[in-house]
Amino acid sequence: MSVESDEKVAIVGPNGAGKSTLLHLIAGFRMPFTGDVAVNGMTLNESNADGVRRKLGLLFQDPDDQIFMPTVEEDIAFGPRNLKLQDVGERTVKAMRSTGIEHLAKRRPHRLSFGMKKRVAIAGILAMDPEVLLLDEPTSGLDPRSRAGLISLLKGMKRTMLIATHDLDAAAEIADRVLVLNVSPVAQGTMSELVGSKGVLEQSGLEAPQISRLFDSICEMGYAVETIPVTKDQAVAELERIIERERRKRVASRVPE
Repeated sequence: MSVESDEKVAIVGPNGAGKSTLLHLIAGFRMPFTGDVAVNGMTLNESNADGVRRKLGLLFQDPDDQIFMPTVEEDIAFGPRNLKLQDVGERTVKAMRSTGIEHLAKRRPHRLSFGMKKRVAIAGILAMDPEVLLLDEPTSGLDPRSRAGLISLLKGMKRTMLIATHDLDAAAEIADRVLVLNVSPVAQGTMSELVGSKGVLEQSGLEAPQISRLFDSICEMGYAVETIPVTKDQAVAELERIIERERRKRVASRVPE
């Protein structure tokens, strides 16, 4: 597989499919037994792993695994300070602003909600300005509002991303392309293409996004659906078309012969 600059790719699959392992291989935490991992044309090996990692930012599934400083501000500043980067203060403020946590600067991270901890962890990564974000289950464990806020945040970022997730609804909103993984790659394409290929997701123990399943039910009720949507915006557009077609039918049925 390959990922282009600024492309957002979701890696989906059942438990044990190798999603987290793939991210760890790309980050150089593990070395492949066979094959190669290359970042910006640089093939990863034991001797250059540290240099390659500086181009990457890995978000762990549990933010408590990477948040450890006394305050939010200090935690976000730790990475760029440890790497001896310039303008640590400016980087820290910018990262907090981009993730909407400026008001938490002096708070103790361990007292924050799970969702806010994830934002702090993401801000800590962004402060180092990596070329690629590797996100392991970024929406897991979040309440609905925190989940929606994080999806909006990631969707709005112009940055190369690989997102390992069970959350196909989030993947549909964020990702340009989806890779279905079940130890080996099963299929890849846009979420719309995978939903349209009946059985691809189900064979890997996955369910299509809720919006897609809803419109499958609408089709079964006899309404003509042009394209099964995978995102909220697509669903709104498709509903508008259905409503307009039904309105025209009712108007036509009232016209006397």
